[in-house]
Amino acid sequence: MNNSKSNQEFKTGDKVQLKSGGPIMTVNNIGKNGEIYCLWFAGDKYEKGHFPPGSLQLVVKPHKKGTVKYRDL
Repeated sequence: MNNSKSNQEFKTGDKVQLKSGGPIMTVNNIGKNGEIYCLWFAGDKYEKGHFPPGSLQLVVKPHKKGTVKYRDL
């Protein structure tokens, strides 16, 4: 049984974060293989990468002092 999230649950422009933490990223593209391509900044440095959908969670709304809320999928 596959427990990974469906790529249909993410769309271009969504704000996401790895479930293990890290920077808030923007979904740039969803690959044919189901991987989610993301963009983010690490300080002044522009970064990009791709992740399996099951490793990501949607960020619903940034809050004050760097805390965020997440939407359970």
